[in-house]
Amino acid sequence: MNHRFGLRVVLFLCVCVLMPRPSAATRHEIKSGGLIFAIDDATGAYTLDDGALRFGGHLPEGATHVSLSETGLHFALAKDIDATVSPAPGKSNALCFSWKIAGKNPVTNLPAFPDFSQMPAGLHSLSHQQQNFAPPVFDSPQDASTPWVLFNDDGRALIISPASDFFLASMLGDAKTRIAVGFNAEVKTLPTGFSATALVASGADIAAAYEHWGASLRGLYRRTPASADADPILRYIGVLTDNAGGHYYYNYEYAEGLSYEESLVRFFERTRKAGYPFGYLQLDSWWYAKSSWNPEEKVGHIKNPALPDEDWNRYGGLLEWKAQPGVFPKGMAEFHQRVNVPFLAHNRFIDKDSPYHKRFDISGVAAVDPRYWNELANYAAANGIAIYLQDWLDAIYRFSPALHNVPGLGERVMDGMAAAMAARGITMQYCMAYPLQMLQGVKYPNLTTIRAAGDGLTRSKWTQLAFNARLIHELGAWPATDVLPSKDTAAILFATLSGGPVGVGDAFEDLDRANIFKSARADGELVKPDEPLMPLDISYLTQVKQTGAPILGATFSRDGDHSTAYLLAFAGDPSKASADFTVTPSALGFYGDVVVFDPMSETLALVKGNAAISGELTGPDAYAYRIVAPVSASGIAVIGDLGKFVTMGRKRVVAYQDLTHGVQLKLAFAANDPAITIAGYSRSSIAAHATGATVISTVHDSRTGLFKVELRPNIHTATEVTLRLDSSSKSGAE
Repeated sequence: MNHRFGLRVVLFLCVCVLMPRPSAATRHEIKSGGLIFAIDDATGAYTLDDGALRFGGHLPEGATHVSLSETGLHFALAKDIDATVSPAPGKSNALCFSWKIAGKNPVTNLPAFPDFSQMPAGLHSLSHQQQNFAPPVFDSPQDASTPWVLFNDDGRALIISPASDFFLASMLGDAKTRIAVGFNAEVKTLPTGFSATALVASGADIAAAYEHWGASLRGLYRRTPASADADPILRYIGVLTDNAGGHYYYNYEYAEGLSYEESLVRFFERTRKAGYPFGYLQLDSWWYAKSSWNPEEKVGHIKNPALPDEDWNRYGGLLEWKAQPGVFPKGMAEFHQRVNVPFLAHNRFIDKDSPYHKRFDISGVAAVDPRYWNELANYAAANGIAIYLQDWLDAIYRFSPALHNVPGLGERVMDGMAAAMAARGITMQYCMAYPLQMLQGVKYPNLTTIRAAGDGLTRSKWTQLAFNARLIHELGAWPATDVLPSKDTAAILFATLSGGPVGVGDAFEDLDRANIFKSARADGELVKPDEPLMPLDISYLTQVKQTGAPILGATFSRDGDHSTAYLLAFAGDPSKASADFTVTPSALGFYGDVVVFDPMSETLALVKGNAAISGELTGPDAYAYRIVAPVSASGIAVIGDLGKFVTMGRKRVVAYQDLTHGVQLKLAFAANDPAITIAGYSRSSIAAHATGATVISTVHDSRTGLFKVELRPNIHTATEVTLRLDSSSKSGAE
């Protein structure tokens, strides 16, 4: 009996030894900075963790064929689909999630990756709606091709977005039970060999997360950010003939017997004689032939019934992108010679009956044929057009359905446009773009500006302009505001602080000289900050929580370790009462004593340590503008040129240097610039010494510390001068 029992035990043990045993699960990980992705090859469970925010998902079939190489962590995402997670280019704390269809057959069960079903509680979100100008929205994550900015109440943030195939891609989920990067609902199948990439970046705060995300996305496409003066509309103040404020928008001085061309020629003759240095002219849609068909809206036969009934005076689709004789009788090139400024030239969607359909490959209302774009670029180059403005991008997408689901077709439109213009040295501006087109624009170094909000720079646009500015900035472009009346001080201040174009729409008689020259020098060059006006982190939190607190936006002039901050506090809704604003210097990057200057009242306050900067929103536009400068070791803080909105802008203050007993500035003057006043704070009286200029007066208020130094360049041509400011602790003069 015992013998038989023992035999059974032996046999059982032998079977156990011979049976295949499941292999031990292995956790594989890859990281970029503090952002770590890990996957369990047995269960397919994966996590993304930056030390503060943790997300989780899983592959239903487990993770097979897992390997780690110098290029990343590789595994099978699903049958015939290979995935790679790798460090993103650019700054740390960003990972790329890529996959490719490796099988021989198209795929209809479309993957989403990453696809998180576990996420931190209490996350807030900011995303952009699939509408024209990509309106930002809080805590309503959009299923669209947009970044999702996810952040908690402490401001810790992670950004997830498509990083390729922007016309097909879509964020998926609600940011509470699911966060995924997949495809829009119109994509039903993908061909063999198709690949896609998503990008995830994290940061200790929202601004840092944006910086990591933007640097990585630009790195993927080797995109260099557009410089602050990359083209005429970024370099000079200009004239816009746009909707919602342009005097010459489908309008001219016909009552005086002038034609369109003669009206504009006279405007430039008069402005030059009066010393207004406008550096470009925007030509809106009034100069080329259009139909009366518009898929967006019902339009009348004639745009402006007071003007001739001709093809240019319509509001439908593009018939031919060529100056019409009723506007420019001898052509645009002749007009360009007469006004002698570069043009920013508008275009729209292609009409259903345009003759272009017979000559080029058109999908819906979009040109996917490089020959179309080459023809337009050739015309632009021959007629003084320096910047190509592609408007109605929302309609181009909406009414070209194949762009929604055919891989590569949307790219053919945008690639063709960018390549043709770049080959001829022409830059671009996008207008009425969806977020997917903004993201697509990261590929194109000649895309310098993107319109960030609707027509007309009215006060109601400020919130959208500020929050969209950060997205556009990280894509490598500058946010573009729209036409404004030069007498609107708040509007021209905001446009200047945006770092993008500043364009006025006035008739000659309505131009406001004082405001124009607060934005620009005598040669028309804009004196502006080094980056766009963007919200501080605290404003993301107050907006999402709807506290009613003022929005705090800031931008900067930087020279090495020295920075000057330009702080704009404004009510989200100026019609409602808003609390006073409060912000600490550390939120602006200052960790010592600072001075705070109010340009409206020309008053100055010293703020010690990290004490609060506070103030009241005033006027019907409910805003406050302050300039914040650090106090140097010598006890001096420089505010800059009182005659400019951006007092330390590099087109005025070329260089700043701290000295043992003071500071030294290198100042740029345009030809015929008048005398300027440099203001600042000093604990003691100062002595001013100039090279290349004459110091007219030096005034110091011992009670407040405010000083003003007036100086005039010694020559009337463009020049650079040096101004040294010595504190009284230094004996002697030079």
